[in-house]
Amino acid sequence: MNHVRPPRDIAIVGAGFAGVACALAITQELGPSVPNLKIRVFERSDYPSTSGGAVNLTPVAQRHLTKLGVMQELNRMGTYGGADIDAVEVFSMNSARPIGSVDFRDRAGKSYCGFKGRRVMRVVLLTAMIAVAERANVKFVYSKKVIGGEEINDSAVVHFEDGTCSHADLVVGCDGVHSLTRTTWVDPDCPSEYSGMSFLQTTVDTNEISSPLPCDSALHLSRYGSLITTYCDRDRERIFAAAIVQFTEEEIDCYRLKPGQDWDTRNRIKSSLRNQLQCRFRKSAEPCVKEIVHSDQEWMLYPVYLIRPGGRWCMNRVALLGDAAHAMPPIYSSASYALDDAILFARVLARYRLEPLYNVFDTYEKLRRDTVDNAFVESNRIWNRMKDRGSMDARVRDWKMASYLKHDSHKLQKTWNADAAMIPIPTPEATGPLLSMQTFLRASVK
Repeated sequence: MNHVRPPRDIAIVGAGFAGVACALAITQELGPSVPNLKIRVFERSDYPSTSGGAVNLTPVAQRHLTKLGVMQELNRMGTYGGADIDAVEVFSMNSARPIGSVDFRDRAGKSYCGFKGRRVMRVVLLTAMIAVAERANVKFVYSKKVIGGEEINDSAVVHFEDGTCSHADLVVGCDGVHSLTRTTWVDPDCPSEYSGMSFLQTTVDTNEISSPLPCDSALHLSRYGSLITTYCDRDRERIFAAAIVQFTEEEIDCYRLKPGQDWDTRNRIKSSLRNQLQCRFRKSAEPCVKEIVHSDQEWMLYPVYLIRPGGRWCMNRVALLGDAAHAMPPIYSSASYALDDAILFARVLARYRLEPLYNVFDTYEKLRRDTVDNAFVESNRIWNRMKDRGSMDARVRDWKMASYLKHDSHKLQKTWNADAAMIPIPTPEATGPLLSMQTFLRASVK
């Protein structure tokens, strides 16, 4: 049997949550047994992304980030490190009536392993993750747009738009839903698709509105979409607001801000987005919602794209993680899926370090794919409740929502207790059936 050398030179494409988490997890899991481990993260932008809104960190996401050393960095950032929340309360926008909640506490009102929920701005969390990774000797290389890849003489070669290339023992594509690692290399026949729904996001200073939020974090349901209002800093001085609305692809093209647009065009687009929100939520019975949507804040448009289940995740010496492999409409915490991917993949890679990479990939997929496929179905079920609907249908939806939330609460308790770091991974010699994360999730909490 030929000796298999463990991967020492690893190239990660994408410096978002999945990419940086992957770098940190592989450093922790593989580093102790592979001297001189080299990890480079290639990012197409000139600097770390500052786009996006407030990320909801569930109890399991915070456990992952603690393991990776990131929560400690967030806590050192003071008020910017995020707002701790007990639950996301759900309200009817037309009546301001409470409907139910997505709770981050157990039935006794206690946290899960010391954590409840936390809202933190995406740029703050990513800054903390990159700081921890750089201290762990992970190298970040910016302005590197992937145009393809190939395998040459037992080495994966990533080709970049600037004419350069990078050789590695293993390439991990973590470059998001529009992944060029996927579309130019791993699975060109698996494009991203627009979900039909979009986020409109802004932040507001607390002192700019006179009406208080109904709670620390809320989801307001209406006939024409929904609105999230939540504090995003420890001192409750900033409010993050995100509307979840139904737009056609034609509308998306009209409302998108693009490089090179003149001032008048950009101002017209921003005004049109504000008018959209005011028309959709003008009948809100919640004063703070009215104030926020009628403020002069600039709203940014973020269309939500997805990738249908069944696509290829791995081939030869390259694997896809996070949204690059399985983008779906975000539910509760999209960051958790990226963190789960990174930690589980790193653990399998470390356990199978002396095995061929196809064994690593095969084991990882068997442990992960069912869970992700089920989450895709669940996320679409939840997002369908956000779509535009008639008056009577909206009332029925609100009436049913309380039952939905109670039904989902039991599953969420299992989710908050699940941990990718605890999933049993068979040794390479094992011949028994693999235990999927979905099976572990069901069995972990009775």
